[in-house]
Amino acid sequence: MPRKKKEQPNRADGLYEVKMTVGKKMDGSPIRKSFYSHVSKDDARRQGQKYIQDMQIANLTGNTFVEKDVTFRQWAIRWLETYKRGEVDENTYRITYEHTVKKHLLSYFGDVPITSIHPINIKEFFASKANMSKSMLSKMHMCLNGIFESAIDNDLCYKNPAKKISFSSHVIKAKKQVYTDEQIEIVEKYAMTRMPEVIILLETGLRRGELLGLSDEDIDLRNRDLSVNRSVADKRGGGILINPPKWGSYRTNPLSDRAITVLKWRCQSSGYLFPGRDGGPQHPNTWSQRLKRFMIALNRDYPEIPMLTAHELRHTYGTRLRRAGVDIYTIQKIMGHKDIKMTSEIYVHNEIDTLREALKWVLDFFIPFAPYGGDLHQRERPREA
Repeated sequence: MPRKKKEQPNRADGLYEVKMTVGKKMDGSPIRKSFYSHVSKDDARRQGQKYIQDMQIANLTGNTFVEKDVTFRQWAIRWLETYKRGEVDENTYRITYEHTVKKHLLSYFGDVPITSIHPINIKEFFASKANMSKSMLSKMHMCLNGIFESAIDNDLCYKNPAKKISFSSHVIKAKKQVYTDEQIEIVEKYAMTRMPEVIILLETGLRRGELLGLSDEDIDLRNRDLSVNRSVADKRGGGILINPPKWGSYRTNPLSDRAITVLKWRCQSSGYLFPGRDGGPQHPNTWSQRLKRFMIALNRDYPEIPMLTAHELRHTYGTRLRRAGVDIYTIQKIMGHKDIKMTSEIYVHNEIDTLREALKWVLDFFIPFAPYGGDLHQRERPREA
């Protein structure tokens, strides 16, 4: 009797594939899963049967069942779509999450099974990225934590290998530029007839999107305050999104005399205070190009004044508050920061000149009365008899 001819692989890559029903979805429809083998379809089918058996045992014993073949790429993409898209504003999703995952994490961990990634692999990853800024590394760590924590919740792995990992950057943090009080005076006078929204940023510390989202309803001239109720963002593929303020930082802040001067003029018509040509909100990126042209003209007329971005104008306001002695808890509330740690990292500095100025009265008082006549480092104390 002739030997039965061996079955040929049913995939172009030489693998045998068998699809099996491994469970049911919440709506009752079957969950189908493919199993592969280099040997035969029967071998692939045995893998499927073992998979189903392991699931049933886990359900009976209450133990966690882990799908060992889910790759980092598969889960990271699903995490982005399910846990982040729609949960944060479009700009935050695109820049903070999607770019970080697709540009940095997927290129490194890629198609490695998520259960095969251990703390040492995360540590090696951060060592390979030490030439990037601390801020960028923090975004990567935040994304890794989110991916692995959600994977644990969905029974895809047992532990979060990124949880206890520390990292460091070799990049010296660039100091944000800010204006001095004298420069603020010059810039605000220059902006009054050219680009008055620059004055609002310098006098309120709003984010760019919050500025462009201001409407006449947000201004209370009688009580001299401004409410932050929305933020404008460019929509991918065109258009504009109206979002809540970043971190849900709805707030009402007092207005300065100069801000009121600008807003009185703007509040004479209803709608957005700094609208686009169609009367709706301006595109943030288009507005930034206008700001850049304004800064070039300003720097041409006043070469000693640096060209700042919208974020640096906001930072100037926060720094100005701190210079005036405002406590960081008040600054946090006014700036709409997520937590006090963020505020303290930005506005509590240990520059030697600032410390010296703060301690000047102490040094002036105590040094003349130093024991044994002044210089503590050069004079020796007399020996005791």
